[in-house]
Amino acid sequence: MLILNDLKVPIDADDDQLRQIIEKKLKTRIRTFMIRKKSLDARKEPHYVCSVLVDVKNEERLIRRGYKRYLPEQLDPPYQERKETCIIIGYGPSGIFSACRLHFAGYKVIAFEKGKRIDERARDVETFFKTGILDPQSNVQFGEGGAGTFSDAKLTTRIKDKYIDYILDLFIRFGASEKIRYENHAHIGTDEIRKIIARITDHLIKEGVEFHFSEPVIDLIMNDRHEAIGVKTSKGRYDADHILLGIGHSAQETYEMLKRQGVHMEKKDIALGFRVEHPQSFIDARQTNALVKEANEYFLRYKGEKGVYSFCMCPGGIVIPAMSDESSIVTNGMSYAARDSGYANSAILIQVFKEEFEDGLEYLRSIERNAYDFSGSYRALAQNIKDFMNNELYPLQFDSTYPLGTVLYDFNRFFQPADLQILKDAFLDFDRKIPGFIEKGIMIGPETRSSSPIRINRDETCQSVNTKNIYPMGEGAGYGGGIMSCALDGIRIANAILWKHEQIQQKR
Repeated sequence: MLILNDLKVPIDADDDQLRQIIEKKLKTRIRTFMIRKKSLDARKEPHYVCSVLVDVKNEERLIRRGYKRYLPEQLDPPYQERKETCIIIGYGPSGIFSACRLHFAGYKVIAFEKGKRIDERARDVETFFKTGILDPQSNVQFGEGGAGTFSDAKLTTRIKDKYIDYILDLFIRFGASEKIRYENHAHIGTDEIRKIIARITDHLIKEGVEFHFSEPVIDLIMNDRHEAIGVKTSKGRYDADHILLGIGHSAQETYEMLKRQGVHMEKKDIALGFRVEHPQSFIDARQTNALVKEANEYFLRYKGEKGVYSFCMCPGGIVIPAMSDESSIVTNGMSYAARDSGYANSAILIQVFKEEFEDGLEYLRSIERNAYDFSGSYRALAQNIKDFMNNELYPLQFDSTYPLGTVLYDFNRFFQPADLQILKDAFLDFDRKIPGFIEKGIMIGPETRSSSPIRINRDETCQSVNTKNIYPMGEGAGYGGGIMSCALDGIRIANAILWKHEQIQQKR
């Protein structure tokens, strides 16, 4: 195939028109084409700049004219039957992609997940949304795919890494649209990513990867040199050469076990806040981006004494109960692929520095429990944004999409005075950027699990700094903040194990 770079394409061009543009440029008929990259150039007359792969007869003739053959970088590890066993604890994005990479390289892979497979898990989550009956082992936080399975399934990251294409290719191989390669702010949607992850798992099972769902790891097996040589689970003992910690930020029992075993951890800065909701039509009208054919997004940042920012914005989504512990309240956001709920939601978070708390897990859990105590149920706390700004409390101007209902609460009671002023200054700034943001919105909370309050420290080999054979990875270990960054970190860990194997082989 040939690759054509810097191809200018009108904003409204369809596939037939794009084919004509390519054929006009090459001065020949083509068989097929595939968009590899697409970016918007909004200067003067807006247009897209595309990178396109083209299948054409008689490539050599076009190569002699200066066109380039597409030579993809080989990112798959070479397969080699290896005698080492890799145990993966937690099967979110870092667990999924480390499992794939290590299995494809020839390792024996055993994956443990506290929660259930997606179909059962989705039924448990749906039951909770309808009845308020929470399963602490199977919920938005725990189960196949991790917490990102019940989100907008965004595939955006600020990280520049060659393995981004590797991740997208795997998603596409198992059912995602080709558009995720080139769409700005690509997303899959919670309904679609569930199917894709289930297909990946089914494929790995067929290939011989060993999965243990609904089987939490309860302890590490250590030798006298303080090296991890296996795990104990709720059902038995398993030995391993490498143990990958892909736990999520809600794995409090696992953190406590690691602390008991002396695995080095440190607290880190976090963020705290709530969800805001607006009618999607309001956001669409204010963003006025005629180039966006579906629900519009926004990204807001305010720099004061502390940063305040929007996070995990879900166009056409719903606010969901995201707790894993009984008698607590946690909110999050989720969108289906169609993004057609009619409402936009996003977290609005303020930084909380690690110096402000002693134990980050307990600090956040106390907030979640206090919210439940005020509500007396799993109904979320809610207030009009304008009432928050004016220190008032009136009925919500529209019903939240949060499925378990809301209870009116004055969020002025929620924050320290200094943080309260920063938040209100931030809202005034957001209202200048999106006029009516204050007047037209409501807030639902609390949102406490945007990131882990703990980092499990690792060295240059990606192992724990004081416990060999333990490889912390992903969001719960403090090394990721979304599907893509966590998937990349899982690949990074797998590559570190591959590199370690190669170094050992060279010394023999």
